[in-house]
Amino acid sequence: MNSPTFDFNVFLDAGKKAFAPVVKFNELSLAGFERIARQQFAFAGEVLEFSLKQMQLANNVRDFNDLTARQIELSTQFAERATQRSQDLIKLTSEHQAELTKWFDQTVSDSAKVAKKAA
Repeated sequence: MNSPTFDFNVFLDAGKKAFAPVVKFNELSLAGFERIARQQFAFAGEVLEFSLKQMQLANNVRDFNDLTARQIELSTQFAERATQRSQDLIKLTSEHQAELTKWFDQTVSDSAKVAKKAA
């Protein structure tokens, strides 16, 4: 009696097709996380730079009025950069959400086509 040989490649291909959406979702999520992490890392550098400048001001300036004026100027510049970073984060988040929504809609559409074809 002849028994058909089990084709392991078909099994592997089915597994790849089944997990393709999960892999793509992970790729998209990791890319978004990396962009946000880089943005936060840059902001952390700006916070450190701001702190160092504040310390330098305290050591270098002898007049209280001059110190206050320089601190206000430095703080205003930092607040503007922080606001810009916040706006950039909102933009990154919106772009990532749009990208995930587009991918999700495409995946659902493709899955529906495959299910309709199989039925």
